[in-house]
Amino acid sequence: MQKYPCEILAPAGNLSDIESVLQAGADAVYVGLKGFSSRPVEADLTADEIREARRITWAYHAGLHVAINAAVKEDTLPLLLDQIQQLDKIGLDALILSDLGLLSLLGRQPLHTPIHISTLTGVYNNEAVQLLLQYGISRLILSSDLFLDEILSLTERFPQLEFEIVADGGICFNSNRQCVLPHVSTMEDYTVYCQMDYDLVRDGQICGPAKRIGNCPAKIHRTMGLYLGLGICSFKIEGRTNPLPYILQRVREMKESKQFYEQHAAEIPGYMHYIRRNAAW
Repeated sequence: MQKYPCEILAPAGNLSDIESVLQAGADAVYVGLKGFSSRPVEADLTADEIREARRITWAYHAGLHVAINAAVKEDTLPLLLDQIQQLDKIGLDALILSDLGLLSLLGRQPLHTPIHISTLTGVYNNEAVQLLLQYGISRLILSSDLFLDEILSLTERFPQLEFEIVADGGICFNSNRQCVLPHVSTMEDYTVYCQMDYDLVRDGQICGPAKRIGNCPAKIHRTMGLYLGLGICSFKIEGRTNPLPYILQRVREMKESKQFYEQHAAEIPGYMHYIRRNAAW
């Protein structure tokens, strides 16, 4: 029987959440490096906190990924490179990068830590993958606006790579690299303006509810078997800025589905019949 690897990758916005997330069933945790991730600094960890996070995940035989996926300013580059060199010595399972300039620089000073390409890089075609392969990457977190046949064309073409998707959380029909709508941190949540409800107004009068700007958040744990058949090995839950109970519920749902598909792995090839038949190579 073909083996279908399946990693549940869960977020942690602070050090105290990590054990709870792992106990809920996550196989690995990702955190942001403070000041260098695409989330507010209050949802990031310092280099010292990441060392402590590594100790916790080791105790659970779990992975630790560190996101460095914000645009890097020239004057902060020396500090970032120094912190990356420090983190490279503690046995991380991945650095999640999105800045091609940073990736190029790191290629000149080889790291022990595997490099994963962030979904914010917007990888969606063969040419982009060929370019990134030059830097020795090991995993692609695919752009969140791809369709099933587009995912299949990449996983079939590049079997040497691991592929990850945003399996629970924000997705967008536009390029998420070019979003200009505000992202606001509040007491309860991290608000993305395209996910808010609006009314249509004409001459000062409310005409009715407006069509939602953004897609509803992804929630694909019930269809995990399909994505396993496509060649996806890691299922990322978004939400470093979300409350812990929200994250734990998502992890438990994903864990339940993982256990189901592990017990029914022989059925997975059958899910692919119509997709493979219609895919264009």
